[in-house]
Amino acid sequence: MAKIRQRQSVRSSNIGKKMQATAGAGTLIHSCIEAIYNIRSMTVQSYYAILAATTYMVCSIGIMFTNKLVLTSYQFPSFLTLGLVQTLFTFLLIRIFFSSELNKTDRPDVFRKVFPLSVCYATDIVMGIAGTGSINLPMFSALRRLSNMFIMIGEYIFLGIVRTCAIYTCVVVMVLGAGVAAVGDITFDALGYTYIFINNFSTAGKALLTKSRLRDQGFSSLELLYYNSGFMVPFLAVLVFVRTDFNALIQFREWTNPLFLLYFIFSCCSAVLLNYSLLQCTHYTSALTTSVIGVIKNIVVTYAGMFVGGDYRYTHTNFIGFTLGVLGAILYIYYAYKQNQSEGQKPRGAADYEKLTELKITHQETENKG
Repeated sequence: MAKIRQRQSVRSSNIGKKMQATAGAGTLIHSCIEAIYNIRSMTVQSYYAILAATTYMVCSIGIMFTNKLVLTSYQFPSFLTLGLVQTLFTFLLIRIFFSSELNKTDRPDVFRKVFPLSVCYATDIVMGIAGTGSINLPMFSALRRLSNMFIMIGEYIFLGIVRTCAIYTCVVVMVLGAGVAAVGDITFDALGYTYIFINNFSTAGKALLTKSRLRDQGFSSLELLYYNSGFMVPFLAVLVFVRTDFNALIQFREWTNPLFLLYFIFSCCSAVLLNYSLLQCTHYTSALTTSVIGVIKNIVVTYAGMFVGGDYRYTHTNFIGFTLGVLGAILYIYYAYKQNQSEGQKPRGAADYEKLTELKITHQETENKG
């Protein structure tokens, strides 16, 4: 009996070991499958992140150069017409391709809430395009950084937001760089500078209004872009009718040039392309990545823009001013990110990007489109 019990005990022990081994093997297989799935998910996510970042980079840089080529190199006769067509394209493309993302509920007071923002938006687009056609790209990029100062002043006065001393110092460096560059600008155009300063004020107003509309009124970024475009079309159409020489527009010799048409179409689709690529970039990557891409865009536009349009004239003072402004922009992103991290927030997604830079989506897109 004792031997039989011993054999049964050994047999039970062996069965237990086999079951443990089977369970261990099952766990191992499950872990391997889960690891493979995670790797695959990470790979797909990485592809999306790379694609989103690349698309945003191409759009943000390409828009600046295409607007410049259309207005300066090809001498398109009406910047107001270009602004109208851009706005109309934006409205139609959102209506066709993104209608599912628009709020279907009735907004009876949408005109009252959005129209002030639409006025700033229309002014921003028109003045940005006019400024692009009036002065060289490096100077345009340097002067556009002054909008950061106007935004921060508006935040302090209307929203009570206070930044760190480091961020204020970075803005001062950017302003100083723009001033030095302006002193060395031998192609100075008073009208072009006026366009850009109006552009900066409208950008600041738009950024502050967008902040309140997104936060307090429950609009999404895409909805604001859609309503803004819809309200702007009649306003811009009246401006085009009053201020445009239609004979020059109809007889424009480049309408039969395929390359010009390619630039023109890309420019017209710029608002939707830039907004969508910006949202995708901040969704699939991070706020810091999007901010760094914005800085890279400014660097590329500042230095490569010297060779686009044929209207830049080099001087030592001008070049030093550009470099100082670029340095201020890089430091601004760095310290803004550090402040965000010190507040215990991990920047992720479009909303965090807006909070990180406080330029808002509309500010970034206009700087690129202008």
